Amino acid sequence: MNFEFNLPDIGEGLIEGEIVKWFVKAGDVVAEHQPLAAVLTDKAEVEIPSPKSGKIIKLYGKPGEKIKVHSPLASIDVSGGAAAGTKAPAAAAARPLAAAEAPAAARPARASDEVLATPMVRKMAKERGIDLGRVRGTGPQGRVLASDLQAGALRSGGAANATPAVKALAAALNVDLSKIAGTGPGGRVSETDVRALAPSARTESPAPAPASASSGCAPVSIPRAPGDEVVPFAGVRRKIAEKMRQSRRAVAHVTHVDECDMTAVLALREKLKPEAAKKGVKLTFLPFVIRALVRSLAEFPMFNSALDEAASEIVVRRRCNVGIAVAAPQGLVVPNVKNAEDKDIWALAKAVSELAEKVRAKTIDVPSLQDGTITITNIGPIGGLFATPIVNHPEVAILGLMKMQPRPVVRDGKIAVRDMMNLALSFDHRVVDGADAAGFMNAVIKHLENPQTLL
Repeated sequence: MNFEFNLPDIGEGLIEGEIVKWFVKAGDVVAEHQPLAAVLTDKAEVEIPSPKSGKIIKLYGKPGEKIKVHSPLASIDVSGGAAAGTKAPAAAAARPLAAAEAPAAARPARASDEVLATPMVRKMAKERGIDLGRVRGTGPQGRVLASDLQAGALRSGGAANATPAVKALAAALNVDLSKIAGTGPGGRVSETDVRALAPSARTESPAPAPASASSGCAPVSIPRAPGDEVVPFAGVRRKIAEKMRQSRRAVAHVTHVDECDMTAVLALREKLKPEAAKKGVKLTFLPFVIRALVRSLAEFPMFNSALDEAASEIVVRRRCNVGIAVAAPQGLVVPNVKNAEDKDIWALAKAVSELAEKVRAKTIDVPSLQDGTITITNIGPIGGLFATPIVNHPEVAILGLMKMQPRPVVRDGKIAVRDMMNLALSFDHRVVDGADAAGFMNAVIKHLENPQTLL
């Protein structure tokens, strides 16, 4: 019996994914949860695991090709799946999804944090308004799988069962999602469902403009000469380009530059090195910058906000999820330190190190790349006195750290050599003004020049 495995919605409003590489080929025998492919989303590369054990009959798409969500990804012969993986109990084999479809009264409720589930499945459940404690998983040790959520699990609240992209479309077309019975997996409302209820004048979707149209430039064909190397403009590199172009088009960029005396930070870091060694933590000056940043955001919260243009509202974030731009072989990736305002120097140092390692090893998870509120990009170790970072839209600001070096400065009327670093704050002038940027930068510098306040 063949099982058609469709590309799942991993819960971040994904519309399509680009195949980066296959880990298997036709004829291979795979076990449940074994990675099948790496797929590029708008956030990062994500490994897609096999939902069942069996033999690969066919793979849809080649590396570099895009596949729509809910379109076939792989065909798997599951008739001999028990031999390739863990043998399922007879009752479960007869109807593996019955537990998820059972009435709520027949399932004991559990706290969501007690349920075995991957971060991807937890994200899916949150987006769909599903209480994981009311879903009985069909995976090993009762683990809740994506298919369990798609099998008609009981929704725990009234949140619309739709991706962010579909919710945005519904708002644009003035369609009430609560009145739609979704035809997608698990009752999810699809784009087709929304357009079916939209006024006829709005049901026509405008034809997508060519990529060059958004930049205002006609496409240019570059002549090739013998010996020239041609590198595909695809994958993460193309995603970065799209994100940067979107930011430059949407944000009113302004960059404010100042210099900071980092001498005291370096001295304190040197003093704390023995304690860092005992804790097994690599202590750089970056955790001090994050602490200074979040302390300053308490005074200037508009820099930790986002502009909701559709609602004409500015959303001021309660939590500080500080993004750290990490240069990796696949391109620039920006994971973020969640709830940075609650972490001390040691916790921040550990979090930054772990995120950077995961990015470079290509093991970073999607939740770590989502919901950032402000970003830091550290150009200094490579070199450079001045740059104009591009705001990580829809955030409002990004702080660039330039090269740190000894420079002569005036202190108390005398020339002194101090460890100086330029800071470049790019911000969205639609949300904050230049005076605010200067005040915010002054606060950051004040904390960095008095780093004992950060401990």
